[in-house]
Amino acid sequence: MRVVCVQPARDPVLCGDGPVDIGSAPDAAVVLAGTGVAQRHLTLVADARGLVLKVEPHAQHVHVNARAVREQALLRYGDVLTLGGNRLLITSDVPPLAPSGGQAVSGAADQVALRFTSGADSGRLLAVAPVLHLGAGTRHCGDLDYGCRVSAGADGLLFEADTAAPCVNGWHCTRARLAPGDQIVLGQQHFVVEAPGLEYAAHVAALPPAAAAEPAAAGDETAATEIWWLIAAAAVLAAVIALFLYFRW
Repeated sequence: MRVVCVQPARDPVLCGDGPVDIGSAPDAAVVLAGTGVAQRHLTLVADARGLVLKVEPHAQHVHVNARAVREQALLRYGDVLTLGGNRLLITSDVPPLAPSGGQAVSGAADQVALRFTSGADSGRLLAVAPVLHLGAGTRHCGDLDYGCRVSAGADGLLFEADTAAPCVNGWHCTRARLAPGDQIVLGQQHFVVEAPGLEYAAHVAALPPAAAAEPAAAGDETAATEIWWLIAAAAVLAAVIALFLYFRW
């Protein structure tokens, strides 16, 4: 991960998977100043759940995208942390990949959507089928002075904007290839890419190849032959018993 100190501005701090101690202590990975900042105020770490923020006991609340966090929270790249007069932006280590051709996703376009994660529309889904327009002149985020779009097609799932004002995973860009879980920030609105079809396709692609079927051993053929002899013997025995009963009665 990468921590960008937006206010007050300073050089970004590359932190890998963490853990990252943030506070006023001189030996903290990210040193903050100001009223209410504890020596060890919060910790960031990347684990199997994703990016985890943990507020230390007795430390003041931290705000994630203007929402107060008392103990723990799951973060996404592009989230903004506010602590007193400090604002931190959490981004991925490297910028999003620019489109350069890739796997078609048009078959799963009806399963791709953007989910609001901020504001009054939090939780609402906007379908990408196969193009979703946002920004100036559209129904969504129409107060912006630029336009952008998300499209699912032969080149993959793409984000394109008229300017570099939008952020994808905390990086300003005009074009980027998207993946499930990516966060897009347009002005004050935060969106997360929801694409269960793409996640399933990635899961299937990551599975190991199926093992080739081994030819049956010679011993197995012998066992199958013995079973057929037993079945035939049972049938003959049943016929003999039936004839005996018939002639007896």
